[in-house]
Amino acid sequence: MPKRKRIGIEAPLEDYSPVIYKSIMHVIKKDNMSYRLFRIRKKNKKKRARYNKFTLLDVSSVKKLDLLVVFSPYATSHKAKKICKNNNIPLLHLESGFLPKSILCDIDGFWGDSCLCSRMKEELNKISENDCMNWVKEYRSHLISKNSSKRKQPNDHPSISEPFIFLPMQYMDDQSVLRFGNMVYPKFMKLVTKFCYENGIKLVIKKHPHAYRKEKKPVDNLIKVLKKKFKNTVIVSDGSIHWFCKNCICMAGMNTGAIVDGLINNSIITHCGKSIFMNSGAVVHDDDVAEGLAMALEVSGNKRKLKEMNVSQSKLLYYLYNNYLLLEHDPFNSVKTNEEKIRYQINRIKK
Repeated sequence: MPKRKRIGIEAPLEDYSPVIYKSIMHVIKKDNMSYRLFRIRKKNKKKRARYNKFTLLDVSSVKKLDLLVVFSPYATSHKAKKICKNNNIPLLHLESGFLPKSILCDIDGFWGDSCLCSRMKEELNKISENDCMNWVKEYRSHLISKNSSKRKQPNDHPSISEPFIFLPMQYMDDQSVLRFGNMVYPKFMKLVTKFCYENGIKLVIKKHPHAYRKEKKPVDNLIKVLKKKFKNTVIVSDGSIHWFCKNCICMAGMNTGAIVDGLINNSIITHCGKSIFMNSGAVVHDDDVAEGLAMALEVSGNKRKLKEMNVSQSKLLYYLYNNYLLLEHDPFNSVKTNEEKIRYQINRIKK
């Protein structure tokens, strides 16, 4: 009789996402696996203090597992990622997803760690245009009409009549930037602003929510420097991200999750650094920021290239919803269930 797989689960996952927690438990029970709940932190804060009764994860407990399931392993649960890596124990990475009420789920990790970083185009080539185009049209319309994004959006938008490049800021100390960006974020912003200044194009910056709390001073200082050096170029504004994506010449991104808002609105999107988007054909990827922006302007005037990119964007949006992201709410009947997506990732563990 084959040995039962032993799965470790971060106990507060039930709080982070009750729907996904239930889906994981269904897979474990259906596939006759055993499980044990752990806590990652020495002491959970008051909100999750009830989880302090569970065993604290350590090296000896991890060594007994065939898989550990953890939320936010690159940030708040990085200790678990380090232990798993040092002891060659697979880790099912979970994190807030790109789409509303969605969760990223990948056995390899995110950004440049995911195998999709190199083979996303291969996955998109498996999707028929006939299968996805009508679905994507309805899904886009739904999200835009509801002003729905990963984060809550303002209902209004600014009045900007001049052509502009849109830069939705990332959290500058985010792991996507620190580990998978190809430069520090202030340098990226400076290069984008410089390109706009030299080409006589306005740059509209939408601050990341963390810029109002965790990074307020450094963000404000950076923008002040950019405005002073590149006069009459920078506009800091807020409003629905859908309006900015729909009305910009292009979106300037490093490897931000806001790229998906660009996909929803068929924006031309530049990309540098590493992520699952880089080789998809849905973005203009170039680690030289100015070259990428110049290519984006070229695409905007080339109907054939623009159409090819729009098809790739539609396929990527379809893939994310139906094949990759776990969904806490599924109004558009995903081709694969959460359980199937989870099982697929678990079955990818190298024997």
